[in-house]
Amino acid sequence: MKKVLIIILFSFFCYGTTNAENSYETKIFEEKNIFVLKFKVPDKKFPNRDYVLAQVHFPKILNTKFPLIIHQHGSTRDGLEFEAWGGTTDEWGKRLVDVGLDRGYAVALIDAFNDRDLKPGDKLKFPRAVNIALNLGKILSDSEKIDKSKIFYTGFSYGAEQVLNLQGGRYSNQGIFKAVVAAEPGCNVKPAPALSNFSTLIIKGSKSHYYPMACRSYFEVIKKINKVEYSLILEADHYFSLNSKIGKGKAFNGCSENIILIYPDGKWKHLDGTLTNQKEARQKCMTNEAGGGKTREKLDEAINIALSFFDKHL
Repeated sequence: MKKVLIIILFSFFCYGTTNAENSYETKIFEEKNIFVLKFKVPDKKFPNRDYVLAQVHFPKILNTKFPLIIHQHGSTRDGLEFEAWGGTTDEWGKRLVDVGLDRGYAVALIDAFNDRDLKPGDKLKFPRAVNIALNLGKILSDSEKIDKSKIFYTGFSYGAEQVLNLQGGRYSNQGIFKAVVAAEPGCNVKPAPALSNFSTLIIKGSKSHYYPMACRSYFEVIKKINKVEYSLILEADHYFSLNSKIGKGKAFNGCSENIILIYPDGKWKHLDGTLTNQKEARQKCMTNEAGGGKTREKLDEAINIALSFFDKHL
């Protein structure tokens, strides 16, 4: 019976190509209902290092199509290690797998930093991982075991900022994701929202060093034209911990009282209408702050809020 299950789940994912531009390779781990996907998503920041990883987990259920959650890690990959090619996710991704599988979701974890020598402080070098998620969604939507009408996207911290990139006109009608959750994004510099065809949830901790006032402002901007919800977890910091502390480091968390929107014509404007530009924003909005405290007492609560939001869109 187990052999039959694996054939059903993974017959689509043999060595192959989806098209001429996007080759991929898989490694299958039958006993765990997991496969690891190595696929090509070029990024001009990383010439000749086009391949990224995703590890896909399936529930142990026969003869059904699964809703799918794609997760993007934050700047620190401190969670689950992949079964192949050295990939890693963050703690949010690790816990999301456990809870998501129990609730009947397939869960795909992206490693956007694989083979790119990136450290948590290299924030200006990070890839535009929303492109990775969209590419992965297209690949997995062709599987007979994925319900392509129920594909969701979530991310933590840097990953959450990638989720919010979908608000911009470049992506707003992407047609892959039915609903998305941004967990603890920074919202101080964001695309001006365009009319979209998906629902969004922003989750914040009230003690985060990526200050909630910025995301509350962005939420108010989004809700004028799109479906969006906002959830604030009291006393939680950026890591959904209760031992919050702010120390020295580097964070793009300034300009929180007057956020910046990037418009399709290339203009950068503060919420009050003041013009600015990318160079100036990097100087004004980058600080020497860093969040500490990783006891994560509220992390499971945040993940359950995210999954309940996805449940509403099944």
